[in-house]
Amino acid sequence: MQYKELPFSKLRQAYTTAKQFIEDETGCEIDSLQNKIEEHLGIAGDDTEELLDRFIKQYGLSADGFEFDKHFYSEGELFGSGPVLTNIVIMIIKVVMWLIEILSIKQIQFNNKPNWYRPLDREVSDLTFKQMLTWYLEKDFTAVEQTSYRLATSFNY
Repeated sequence: MQYKELPFSKLRQAYTTAKQFIEDETGCEIDSLQNKIEEHLGIAGDDTEELLDRFIKQYGLSADGFEFDKHFYSEGELFGSGPVLTNIVIMIIKVVMWLIEILSIKQIQFNNKPNWYRPLDREVSDLTFKQMLTWYLEKDFTAVEQTSYRLATSFNY
């Protein structure tokens, strides 16, 4: 792991700039370094791509090391006809199961209710505020596990 020393003022400026950008663009509040773009802020598909494009352009960042498909589903994966049809069928099944439970006065209960569909059976990792902050500081997309920051100490006597 690489440790970099930065003055507190630079860390604070980077934090507030990146946080303000995301909050202004999404209308959502960032309250943790672990906030995720899709999971916590509800930004998905083309909206995520547009958000990241604006972030990169506004702050002169490089996207060379960033692979969108590792972090997010595409618009088609999320909202194409396949996922929509599957979600409609699953929703109908859930409603029928719920009605059976209600009409039987909970005499019949279903323990294994179907989960909502996740596109293409592949996992994505989303993108945390911490990763975006590191990207802002480094100007290149860098795995947060590779970089850690320490406050620079300088003593003026």
